[in-house]
This record gives sequence, C-alpha cells and structure tokens, in this order.
Amino acid sequence: MKAIKIPENQIYNAYLIEGEDMELLKSAAMEFTVQLLSRDPSSVDTGAMPIYQQRGYASCEEWADSVRKRVQNHEHPDMLEIVPNKPEEHPTIISVDNIRDHVTDTVAVRPYEAAYKVYLIEHAEMMNPPAQNAILKTLEEPPEYVVIMLLAANADAFLPTILSRVIEIKAGERDVRERYAEMITEEWAQETVKLLSEIRFRTGREILDFCTHVSKDWKVPQGSLLGFLEIILRDVLCYKSTSQMELLYAQDSVNVIIRMASAMSYEKLGQATDDLERMLRDQTFNVNRDLMLENFLLRLRDTSI
Repeated sequence: MKAIKIPENQIYNAYLIEGEDMELLKSAAMEFTVQLLSRDPSSVDTGAMPIYQQRGYASCEEWADSVRKRVQNHEHPDMLEIVPNKPEEHPTIISVDNIRDHVTDTVAVRPYEAAYKVYLIEHAEMMNPPAQNAILKTLEEPPEYVVIMLLAANADAFLPTILSRVIEIKAGERDVRERYAEMITEEWAQETVKLLSEIRFRTGREILDFCTHVSKDWKVPQGSLLGFLEIILRDVLCYKSTSQMELLYAQDSVNVIIRMASAMSYEKLGQATDDLERMLRDQTFNVNRDLMLENFLLRLRDTSI
C-alpha cells in the first residue's frame, strides 16, 4: 500500500483527498490534522505566551503529544468529523442538513485553542447536490482559520464548482486482490456474491429486499459496493476472454465468475459494464440509490437469462 502525505509548507482552506482506500485517506488526514492543531496560534503575536504554557503544559513537545492523543481519540474540540450516517435517517448520503448542522452553521465559531479549525468529511462523494451547494458557500469565502478535507473515492462525483475550489491530492491505489480479500470478509460482500451466483433465478422482490439490506441493514457505502461489483465484472470478462483462473482477483468466487461468464455474451457484459460505469459516475446525483441498484441488478439478471 502506498502512503500519502499532505504538504505542510503552504496551508490551503480546502483539500480533496482522493483514493480507493478510505482508511489510508483517513490516516493521512488525521496526521495532517495533528500537524495543523499542534501549531501555536500565539506565535503570530510577538511576545505572546506560548500556547503550551497557557494550557499548563511543561513543554511544546508535551503539548503536541496531547494534541495527537486527542485527535486519535476523536476528542479534539477543533476537529469536526462528518460521515454519511449522521443524521441516522440518511445512512447512505451526506444530506444538506448534515452539512448545515456540522459545517456551514459552525465555521463562524473560531477555534477553541488551535490556530486552525479542521473539518474531515469522510466519503464526501456521498454529499447530495443540495449538500454540495451548501458547502460551496463556505468554500467560496472560508474564514482564514478553516481547513476542510473532503475524503472521497471518486472526484467525478463532485460539482465542477467544488473541484475548482479545492487542492486535489490523489492517494496510491491499493492492490485489487488486497481490496477484494478485505471486502469479502464482510457479510454484505458474501451476500452479494451469493446473489450474483443465483441472479438468473431471483425475483424482483428478492432483488429489492437485497437492495434494502444494503442501505438499511448493512449500511454499505455506495462506493464500496460499486467497487466490489466492478471487480466481479472485470473477472467475468477476464475469464470469458482467457479461461485462466489464475488471473482472477476474486479467487474464492471462481465458480460464480465461471457461471456468469458462461451465461453472458460479450455484448451483455459490455452493457453491464456500461451500466456500472454510469452508476459510478452518477452515484452522488441519484437520490434514490436503492432504485439505482435495483435497476442495475434487474438488468444484469435479464442479460444472464
């Protein structure tokens, strides 16, 4: 896995940190947050008492260690984290109310103790259009102490006006086999493989129930599910073209891959791939994600008959 480091020589108000491995993005963002929140806000005023003394710490190092621990424990008052499942009624999107409550309505409040106030928005590609328009107002005229980090799998999900106001940093991609091996340990991934292996025989009701489980019970991030489906379809095409099992990423789903490759023509595979690419491109702008996934699976079923 490749590491990612955010340059610290010049601080910007907004970053888009893009990559497939959310844990890698979070690790880089948290380390950058530690560096930002460890900076002494009193240093801009000549003669001011250093912040570590104001806070009762014996040294600058002790102060920095305190900052790191509080950031890692998600307890620092100048670090705000926004994720898709807050508020709970919108588990698969970041709604406009979420952005208003946690970003736009709070940016005017200055940092409690640090020189910066940091916002970390995980799975930022899950912001729906109203949410993106809401945060755009902050990106257009951010207070000088605000730093917003959008952590996302796909930059294409953002409005052009958002992209024009952020510094983009791309993370190295994880090995595909490593990504698949990690995802297949999850219940949702195992159930997805089971569904795909029987897709020709599934009723519309069963497919709808599966989509409901994805969003309501398992609360799978849309990007993770689509990435998983992308690996499966790639393997189906690979096996159909080469018949070489050793080239497959999904080694523990070989039987499913072979059955799908036998049932689908190249034309139907191309249609399924096009449908998936459209979902990847439009995932943020499609309000009814269950319907989008249901339509994809129904079309996949029909091309497998």
